[in-house]
Amino acid sequence: MEKKEVLRRLQSDEDYYGKFGKKYLSASSVRSLLYSPTRFGKMDKSLPLIQGGYFHTLMLEPEKLETYHVLDVKTRNNKEFKGYTAENNLHQYDVLLSHEVETIHKWADKIKSNLELHEMIYDSRNRFEVPNITNIGGVEWKGKCDILGEDYVYDLKTSSNVHKFRWSCKEYCYDAQAYVYQTLFNKPMRFIVIDKSSLEVKIADCSEEFIESGREKVENAIKVYKKFFTDKGEGDLDSFIYRESL
Repeated sequence: MEKKEVLRRLQSDEDYYGKFGKKYLSASSVRSLLYSPTRFGKMDKSLPLIQGGYFHTLMLEPEKLETYHVLDVKTRNNKEFKGYTAENNLHQYDVLLSHEVETIHKWADKIKSNLELHEMIYDSRNRFEVPNITNIGGVEWKGKCDILGEDYVYDLKTSSNVHKFRWSCKEYCYDAQAYVYQTLFNKPMRFIVIDKSSLEVKIADCSEEFIESGREKVENAIKVYKKFFTDKGEGDLDSFIYRESL
């Protein structure tokens, strides 16, 4: 299949996250391969994940908001909520509560009301949700950047503490994401971060050291992938042992 057709298909969330897209590694694969390879390829649903998805959609593709399930109840431990999820065969974190949606709108409004950030995100030359593929270390990789600008690749992030975002980057392998995206799109990476509680915002640029850290993680993740998840791999995942120096 020609690259043009691959990218056309990866534009679709159904193909990007579904069977078609699973033949590629992605930035999110790195953390799983490095820290929990027995969970590689499995999607664990969570409240932060669906909140982040709604936030991105609200900011960049608001016409798709109707695809989200939203219920006007106060808690998930509620008869109406449980009945709705059971009737529609949904996980509890396939559904947002109306007060959670109101909070997400506050995040978006805060960013949009900042002139510098508004111009940075909504520059007429920018493109949203742009996919690309490349080969890194003999393995095919995919990525879909939030915002592809003239000078930067931008990624929207939420944080429980914007002042500790540097440490979140290490925990969630955002350095690996930056390395992969800079490789995919040949532009420097920039994070736009909103604190979910204080609504403080941060612009975080990526240093050479940060990108180098990401490169090392990607290379190590590729080694794990080749060992356990390829036809030529000789590793036995059932005998995998986590190792750590304390």
